Amino acid sequence: MKPLSNVELDGIEQGLHLKLPGLYRKLLVELGHGVFNQGQEIYHPSQVRGLYESFFDGPQLFNPYFPFGCDNKKQEIWVINAATEHAASIWHETVPEDWDDEEWLQYDLWVTRFLER
Repeated sequence: MKPLSNVELDGIEQGLHLKLPGLYRKLLVELGHGVFNQGQEIYHPSQVRGLYESFFDGPQLFNPYFPFGCDNKKQEIWVINAATEHAASIWHETVPEDWDDEEWLQYDLWVTRFLER
């Protein structure tokens, strides 16, 4: 895992022309990006568009949904809804149109349930 500084993240935001959700920034500073904990992964911000843009028919990528990582072992995608400050772990074959029906948790509860195992 390679942690990023807030200064690095500011530069990445400028380069990508988007604001990273608070939880994502926090995880990138505290944990970093890369694979950890037996197949869990936090993406580098530059990877997200290439990985997920084709999953969306409209402008939902980054607003409201921001995929930021995954659990490869469980085949789940980690997604943030920054507008509501909630996160979800969603089975990889669930289409974005159905993501509203998933279990969205407040950031701290999501971290406790999915990262602190």
